[in-house]
Amino acid sequence: MTRQQVVFDTDYDPDWLPIVSATPMELVLAEAMPASCSEHGLPAVDSRACTVNSSGPRSELPTLRGFLRSMPPSRQIPAEARVRFQCPACEYCLAGIRRDRWIAVLSLLFVPLTLAAIIITKQLELEQFYLPLAFAVVPGCLPIALVTAMLAWSRSGYFADVWMNATADRLIVSAHPDFVAAVERNRADTR
Repeated sequence: MTRQQVVFDTDYDPDWLPIVSATPMELVLAEAMPASCSEHGLPAVDSRACTVNSSGPRSELPTLRGFLRSMPPSRQIPAEARVRFQCPACEYCLAGIRRDRWIAVLSLLFVPLTLAAIIITKQLELEQFYLPLAFAVVPGCLPIALVTAMLAWSRSGYFADVWMNATADRLIVSAHPDFVAAVERNRADTR
């Protein structure tokens, strides 16, 4: 299966009132998205709010490599425009979101469980467990669990590969061929 790109025109949001002069211009999609998932091409069972900024690279699934690359301070260009829309999601997308959120929550649970194990070990004076638990805290559980939780939570917000072109007048979606066919059918029906 090869991914295809679908282009949606954007338009100015008539309800947008800038608060500050540096506030990004708010845009909306000029046409409605079809009721199918762009990632899997399946019928949508729900929709999720999606926001795409005009600056920055195209959206990509968060990975540990990308997370570590974003850690050093970098100069980010402020967004000039922002488009907000409802992105259709199928059952597979929603299951992936739930899975990633559970991973994040369970990763965070390791932190208090490890601290509780240390306290119990100290109270019961089980000296043979002091060293293994010390290694579990410093190089182990705490930093690894926190990074895993942050990465899993950021992955739970991703479910569509979308970005804006350089002039911010179009939203580009990398989509499943069935989604592309649904967009073409919708466009043919409106003509």
